[in-house]
Amino acid sequence: MIDMFPLEASVGQLLFLGVFTFLLGIFAGMVGVALGAVRLPIMLALGFNPVIAAGTNLGVTILGGSAAALPHWRDGRVVGRVVVVIGVPAVVGALLGGLFADDVKAWVLLALIAGLTIVSSAISFWQWWREVRTAEKTQAAEPSRTPSNVDSKKGVRLNSRNQSLYGGIVLIIGLVGGAVGLILAVLRFPILVNVLRMDPRYAAGTNNAIGVLAGVFGFVGHAVNMNFDVAVLVVMGITGMAGSFIGARQTGRVSAATMRLMIALLLAGTSPIVVVRIFSEYPN
Repeated sequence: MIDMFPLEASVGQLLFLGVFTFLLGIFAGMVGVALGAVRLPIMLALGFNPVIAAGTNLGVTILGGSAAALPHWRDGRVVGRVVVVIGVPAVVGALLGGLFADDVKAWVLLALIAGLTIVSSAISFWQWWREVRTAEKTQAAEPSRTPSNVDSKKGVRLNSRNQSLYGGIVLIIGLVGGAVGLILAVLRFPILVNVLRMDPRYAAGTNNAIGVLAGVFGFVGHAVNMNFDVAVLVVMGITGMAGSFIGARQTGRVSAATMRLMIALLLAGTSPIVVVRIFSEYPN
């Protein structure tokens, strides 16, 4: 079992993490993506044990996502059917991943984190480029081409055949994410927008709700083994909640292309931090 207070973080570190999490939370709440993949490399750069960082990061995700959930729910941006279909396998995967994270070597966890961060960045860049090329004219014409099995308001394409496929994909995402301390909302977002054809505003609210559920069960898996830092969780959790609440109220005021580009740049900028930690942990 790992000590609950492995770092005894200094006041300066806690202040830095608090301010950083608040600012990041504003953006995360706005786009409905927890951005744990950005927080986690920063925690690793400060010397956190990867498993402790994973558990703590999931706890911060829960608190921040819960604060953002109220504005999303109040404004009707949470689609219950999608939360069930996509959320249940995400929850199961996150719980199992969190429970067995202790059995994975630190450098393996770091390699998974780095790989997923890079993939998330690439997906976000691709979404941004596609959004730019599509332009406003194509977006305006899209409702007239909406298939009959798509909700014209919320843009949801679900049927009995594709539910199992999407559920299986999200189960795997949840399993890996639970182990490394990420809810991987960035990987789910393309499914919601590009596959299920959801309006980005509804995708943001729905993805946030799924992320909170996955985060809760992933954190439970880590908490069983006491894999979290209480002091850091409290500081980052409170500031993250404040930022996420503010950001969620701004959803829709920033263009989808701008949001995706910012996510991509944040992920690309933090990926090298994890890569450096891989070499410091290998082959331990």
